[in-house]
Amino acid sequence: MHRAETVVLKLRSPSKAKRAWLDQTAERFRQGVQLGLDAALSAKTSNRGKIHAATYASIRALGLPSDYCRMAVNQAVQLARSHFGVRKSKRRAGKPTVVRSQGIGLGANAYRVVGTTLRVSTGNRGEYLWFPLCVPARWRDRLQYVKGDARLFKRGNDWFVMLPFKMPTTPTVRDGGGETVIGVDLGIVRLATAKHPQGVFLVNGKPIRHRRERFASLRRRLQRHRRTDRVRAMGNRERRWMTDLNHKVSRQLVDLALRYPNPVLAFEQLDGIRDRARGSKRFNRMVASWAFRQLINFVQYKAERAGVRVVFVDPRKTSQTCPKCGHATRANRPEQSHFRCVACGYQGNADVVASLNIAAAALDVLRHGPPDTARLGQPGQAPPVGEGLDGVKVWASAHADSNLASSA
Repeated sequence: MHRAETVVLKLRSPSKAKRAWLDQTAERFRQGVQLGLDAALSAKTSNRGKIHAATYASIRALGLPSDYCRMAVNQAVQLARSHFGVRKSKRRAGKPTVVRSQGIGLGANAYRVVGTTLRVSTGNRGEYLWFPLCVPARWRDRLQYVKGDARLFKRGNDWFVMLPFKMPTTPTVRDGGGETVIGVDLGIVRLATAKHPQGVFLVNGKPIRHRRERFASLRRRLQRHRRTDRVRAMGNRERRWMTDLNHKVSRQLVDLALRYPNPVLAFEQLDGIRDRARGSKRFNRMVASWAFRQLINFVQYKAERAGVRVVFVDPRKTSQTCPKCGHATRANRPEQSHFRCVACGYQGNADVVASLNIAAAALDVLRHGPPDTARLGQPGQAPPVGEGLDGVKVWASAHADSNLASSA
């Protein structure tokens, strides 16, 4: 069995010639993705075969190697499907364009990690560029498991690479004591909410959101005065602050899990979170820039060191399903923070309810193994509150207080 992970590593001070190659290739890649996207929109299709046939020759004419062309077509397909998905949901959507921060898609055959150095193919036989990487000590022994398509991208003056990992795992052997499953709901209003046996752990997202808004306001003001140097410095400062915050929250979650026997932390799969969480323009910008993936990565490596298992579940209807009777409908959530089942009358905080449903879905994973999509069971048949299988505990709250406070 393998566990998929990703890590972002910084390129260590590329030379002037290497930077010029990166910038030129990134621009060609952007143009290639735009060609594919334009073809998809004009033909009103997101079929990869049709887009590839219509645009591959044009993308190759830009000077991109074949594996880069494949990645450009793949990226165009993703953007087209996202656009058509927005149109299908009857939300307003303008014509999409490919931004310069798109980066460079690296196919699995276009790069290799040798030691702590990234070797990238230039497209000419036998010609490569070598980029030393800034690798934290905890990741050095994992570079041998790099496998799959990667991505180079630029932030400010620095270049980074996003590498995929396929870590080998061994099945967990139960000792008969039973697991304690803690579901963790991630969000914007509340950064993290987790129901556990002794109460509710939560991280209030309001002060974090206000600080992000202050950063955004200052950036807009500096951009009007064309102070791009200050904008870059502020962006680095905001990233450092967010990274520090995610480290602290991930440590708190792992420490919380370690209080209980055989702990399991359960999270929603993050795929498509930006499409699921939609709201005002300001809210959408906040979701798009939120470091959910980084927080999950921090939890994963800290949990692995501590011996805490991490499980991912299907996110559909976790905040709309009643944990008592299993009835699922949007009407169960009349407000952002309040949940009230229209079938049985069960009430509670919506984020806590989502935490309970995530834990119930994780119970299915522990019961049947990790399928492609772990659901809460058959429609209308969610596990009763507090009930588990083989000693597995799913902790629930039976009261209706919507102002739950953290006891952690």
